[in-house]
Amino acid sequence: MLHLSKRRQQQALIASLILTLSIGIAPMALAKYRPPKRPSAPRVTGTNTTRGDNCDRKAEGKLTPLVPFSHIGQTSSQRPTFVWFVPDRTPHPLQFRLFTRTGQPLYRTEMQSQPGIMSVALPSHLPQLTIGETYKWQVVLVCNPTVPSRNVIATAEIEVVEPAALLQTQLATAQTPQQRSDLYAEAGLWYDAIAAALKASETAQNQSIVLDLLDSLASSEAEPLKDWSDRLLQPRATQSTPQTPR
Repeated sequence: MLHLSKRRQQQALIASLILTLSIGIAPMALAKYRPPKRPSAPRVTGTNTTRGDNCDRKAEGKLTPLVPFSHIGQTSSQRPTFVWFVPDRTPHPLQFRLFTRTGQPLYRTEMQSQPGIMSVALPSHLPQLTIGETYKWQVVLVCNPTVPSRNVIATAEIEVVEPAALLQTQLATAQTPQQRSDLYAEAGLWYDAIAAALKASETAQNQSIVLDLLDSLASSEAEPLKDWSDRLLQPRATQSTPQTPR
């Protein structure tokens, strides 16, 4: 019961994320995200809120990994893209960390936070992730460099899987990032779908693609995990533009 209560509290934050970003953006037809048939249960997903939900107490929303909460999101990429939402309009140092599921550090990079959707891809100089393995990743908002307990930490997991042969054939004929995002979403490959949606959203006319995908995920988790569903909608509420660290 405590775990379910925590999930419900965390869901409400993703929904307000999408709700604000959608204002003024024309809707587009997108395939809905379909969770894998036999998804793995996550060990941990969410945000450490022991010292508050963010650095900026006036920020509307919470630092949130843009991933499923009811199951571990999958990827067919061995160099996947990780996506999260930052509510704070005041920039802060931000760390991205990647670990094995047992906690062994694999990668860490630092950047400055920007309000809205941010993302980072596993760089080419690092070894590829292993198919069949699950990894843990974190984004850390450094609110006070001298007091680590005040940092806000968002944690999620990712599972690397072998793509189906049919999907590979379909992707080979896809003409646009939006079409690729649709195919990934239908196949239950969340991380690949949102990465392709971010690529499609680089052009102004396609900026609703990421938001529509988050809408779809929020809807799939709305009944059992209302709070997390709400958190997935935060980007809509803030009308944020996707930000990718250089």
